[in-house]
Amino acid sequence: MHDHRLAMKLALVLIAIATTSHAEDKVQITGSWSGKFRENTLEKHAPQKGFISTPNDWKALWQSWRPQQAVPKIDFDQELVLVGIVQGPNTVFLFPLIKDGKLSFATGGTKVGGPGFGYKLVKIPRAGIQSIQGHPLNAASVQGMVQIPQAVAAFDQHQLEIKLWEYDPFLADVGAKLVDTFRLEKYAHSGDETTKTSFQVGAKHTPQPNRRYYITVFILKDGKRTHIGERDGKSGLCNVLSDGKPTQVNMIIRSVR
Repeated sequence: MHDHRLAMKLALVLIAIATTSHAEDKVQITGSWSGKFRENTLEKHAPQKGFISTPNDWKALWQSWRPQQAVPKIDFDQELVLVGIVQGPNTVFLFPLIKDGKLSFATGGTKVGGPGFGYKLVKIPRAGIQSIQGHPLNAASVQGMVQIPQAVAAFDQHQLEIKLWEYDPFLADVGAKLVDTFRLEKYAHSGDETTKTSFQVGAKHTPQPNRRYYITVFILKDGKRTHIGERDGKSGLCNVLSDGKPTQVNMIIRSVR
């Protein structure tokens, strides 16, 4: 009986896709994973927007739902992961379609009753996608790692401050606009080993095509800058997001001279 329902559900979804394929194009699926749980505790880890576009989010979801398995490597500069769930411990179907850069996907499943949920993770190419389920894909999110080398002198009760800035490259007399701030209070470095801190800024911002972006990383004590972060330990402005600039950065801390 269960197999019959599964076959019927799959047939209905395929018919629906066939009737819409004249207006929308099917999306290549390059990998998929699925599973089910008989309780709902872990459902909270599902992304609200229905997709994953960063390594940190991918690692967090995978380790929540499949902790006994190694996290698959995904190049999020080139790929995305769609996440579909259905209520009840059911097998999930997920079929993505795209039109004019706007991707949508239908999620369905078998009809097993009871608590829990089923999920489907689908890997697809990122090229050509502007939005997913109505959510802009290229939100100005910059992720990275702040690293304080062991050689940097120990400190305590400082503040880590990371800011994302936006500016118009054609208006030299107009200052940059603050977009978002990541801040950690009571920040410390023991000096016994490298201190590593992950961060994200700009998750709710949509980048403008005629604007440019950069981040600043400082450690402060009583409002005074004591340390600065530099991309890969090299001096210069840390440009991000636009014109092929990175969304993933590694910021090395040194003392302010």
